[in-house]
Amino acid sequence: MITNQELLSINPKDYQTTVLTSEQILQWFDSCDAGWTHDGNPKKPHAKLHSGQCSNGYYNCSEVLCYPNLCEILASQLAKKFNLKVDWVVSAAYAGITFGHDVAKALGAKFGYTEKDPENPKGQIWKRFTIPKGSIVLQVEELITTSGTFKEVNRTIREADHQKEVEFLPLIGTLIHRPLKLPIEYDGRKVIPLVEKEIWAVEPEDCPLCAKGSKPLRPKDNWAELTG
Repeated sequence: MITNQELLSINPKDYQTTVLTSEQILQWFDSCDAGWTHDGNPKKPHAKLHSGQCSNGYYNCSEVLCYPNLCEILASQLAKKFNLKVDWVVSAAYAGITFGHDVAKALGAKFGYTEKDPENPKGQIWKRFTIPKGSIVLQVEELITTSGTFKEVNRTIREADHQKEVEFLPLIGTLIHRPLKLPIEYDGRKVIPLVEKEIWAVEPEDCPLCAKGSKPLRPKDNWAELTG
């Protein structure tokens, strides 16, 4: 286990020519106490996500990305997967902003972000930026569970004034991709992740762990009990 001080001392320059494996990245999640998967024992609790769905796994990317040096390294690692010209990188509020910004920096692109819609808890709004016509746009998120958030980001940007001619790449970059089943594409858009794991997220009435008596817990509020 790497200590907090050891994590802070990691130098991004030492990783400029290195390609990290998923296992190496997940070691950082373990060191930050930021990753967990259920072992199937119904006596143990499972995760209740912000969406209200139940899940057998949880990754708190913010606990890793709060280290500026790790965020820079991981963003650079993702940028290496896109060997193409990008004018803008866009991300959703709020957790994806720092990571998306660092990916844009690594790609030599501008960066913009959506914001939470105060009238719709699942909505995003685009109001601070205008992307010029003909610009090539890459969408980056820190975590993708389903397609809900990144589709909402795409929708709100396209429907904003002067944005209808924006060219979104059919690729979406992310730190963690955790779909129910692999392989998967989302309406012709492909996710390019650093870490990809099959982890389910279902409504409580369809949750096999709830059916066996496992208690659903909000991860951020009950992390110690959830992880044991």
